[in-house]
Amino acid sequence: MRRPLLPVLLGAATLVLAPGLVRAHAIQTDLTVVGHSHSHLEASLPAAGSKLELASHFSTGLPARDASVRLIPAQGGTPIELGRTNADGRLAFALPAGTGRDAEIQVDAGAGHRDWIELSELGRPVRQAAVPWGALRGNLLTLAPLAALGLLGGLARLNRRRG
Repeated sequence: MRRPLLPVLLGAATLVLAPGLVRAHAIQTDLTVVGHSHSHLEASLPAAGSKLELASHFSTGLPARDASVRLIPAQGGTPIELGRTNADGRLAFALPAGTGRDAEIQVDAGAGHRDWIELSELGRPVRQAAVPWGALRGNLLTLAPLAALGLLGGLARLNRRRG
């Protein structure tokens, strides 16, 4: 009787654990202009050459060490490598000349661990969700067929033993 329940339990556990799998990939990045208050950032994009400091960490609180940081131009131009984060998940850099307001900064810690910061959003309050619904929904859609397969397999075994 225990064996047919194993696929059923595995399928149920997959659905229950799915939010944890999504959360493992979450990165939070903060970007500040060195020497300026947030109120200065709301009015305009920092000038080229402005010193920026980035701090990036995983949802667990661990720093995103050795993550690649790039400036992604708005119109799909060639990304500009800004550097790599240190052991504390930090990187200080100067904003390159010609950076447009619609450019993004990408933090890539590998294995799907990525974060993007729109320069146009600098200085605005950030709304955060513990687990973004889009990521959770995508993960559930990926795992749901596996869970359903486990449930069907378990039910098929139960029917064979009864019949």
